[in-house]
Amino acid sequence: MASFKDLHFTPAEFTNTAKVNKHLFSELESDGLIRTVRKRIGNVDRKMVTLEDMQNYFRILRANPDVFSPVSTDAAPASAQAAEDATSQPVAAATRFIPQPPKNKIQMLYNVKGGTGKSTLAAQYAMRASMLGLNVLAIDLDGQGHLTVNLDILDAHERPTIYDVLINDLPIANAVMNVAPGLDLIPANLGLCNIEIPLNNKPRREYRLSEAIKKIAHNYDLIIADTNPAASILNSSMLVATNLVNVVCATNPLSFHGMSLVMATIEGMEREFGHELQVKIIPNMYDNREVISQEVLGELRSQFSEFCTKAVVNRSADLNEATKRRTSVWDVSTKGVAAQDINSLTEELIRN
Repeated sequence: MASFKDLHFTPAEFTNTAKVNKHLFSELESDGLIRTVRKRIGNVDRKMVTLEDMQNYFRILRANPDVFSPVSTDAAPASAQAAEDATSQPVAAATRFIPQPPKNKIQMLYNVKGGTGKSTLAAQYAMRASMLGLNVLAIDLDGQGHLTVNLDILDAHERPTIYDVLINDLPIANAVMNVAPGLDLIPANLGLCNIEIPLNNKPRREYRLSEAIKKIAHNYDLIIADTNPAASILNSSMLVATNLVNVVCATNPLSFHGMSLVMATIEGMEREFGHELQVKIIPNMYDNREVISQEVLGELRSQFSEFCTKAVVNRSADLNEATKRRTSVWDVSTKGVAAQDINSLTEELIRN
C-alpha cells in the first residue's frame, strides 16, 4: 500500500491529471520541464513521474507565466499528420492548465453536524492542492484525528497538537510535521477534546489561533483546517483566523436541516468580531440514483444559491478506498469520478 508521498504517475496518468496534450509529453521531457524515473510494476520497468516531479512541473509553469500560454489542446489528432503537427507545436502550447495560488490562503472545512465527510474532503483537497505544486499546511482541529489518519499519520498520540500551541505556548512551528513533498500537517489526537475549558480561561481566547497561524502563514500557499463537529470555542477561533469557510453538507435531509444553524453561526461570528468571511457550501455524498439526494441538492442550490459550489462530490467507492489506504484518490483511479470531483472542487476553492 503506497502512501501519498510515494505516488507515481504513468505518462498517460500525468497528462490526464495535468491536462497536458499527451502528444507533447516527450517534448516536455526532453526540454527538462518534466522528469521521469523507472519504476518496476509487476515484471515490467515502466517510465513514471513522481509526485515531486509533478509538483515541480506546476511550479515551473507558475514561475514562467509569460512563456506558457494556456490553450485548449485536449482533442486527439485525427491523423498521423495531425499528430506530427501537434508534436511540432511549441512547448508553450502544451498545457491549458496553470493553477495559480489561491485567492483565500487560509480556509476551513466546517459543519456543526458530524458525518458530513469534512475530514475526507479536507485530506483529499490538501493532497490535490499539493499535487498542483502549492505548499500546503493541513491543520487538524478535531480530537478524533480523522484528517491526521487520512494523511497516514498513525502516531499522533505522541505528537504535539494545536492544544500545545494554544494552551502550553508551544511555538506553532514546533507542532508542524511534514507528511509529503509540499504538504505539512499539524496533527490531532484525543487530548484535543479537552481544550475547551483551558482555552476558555485564556486571554484573547478567540484570537490565539489566528495569531499563531500568522507566524507561519508566509511559508505556505494554502492552509486548510478540518474542524470538529460542534459550535466550539476552537471552531470560533478558526472562524476568526480563516478567509474562506467551506461548509460541507451531505445531501441528506438531516444535514440540510442543520444548514440554517450553520449559516446563522457564521453570521453571528461575523457581527461579533467584525470579520467578513467568504462562504462556500460543498454538496457532498451526492447519489443521483436517490430522489432524496436530488431534492436536497436542489434545495441547497435554491436557498443558498450564492454560496453553493458548482462542484458536487458524488458518493464514491474510490473515496472510501482512498480513505482505507490513507492516500489520494489518484492512487486509486486517476480517471474515476472521485478524482474528477476532487479536482473540480479543488480548482473552484482555489479560484474563489
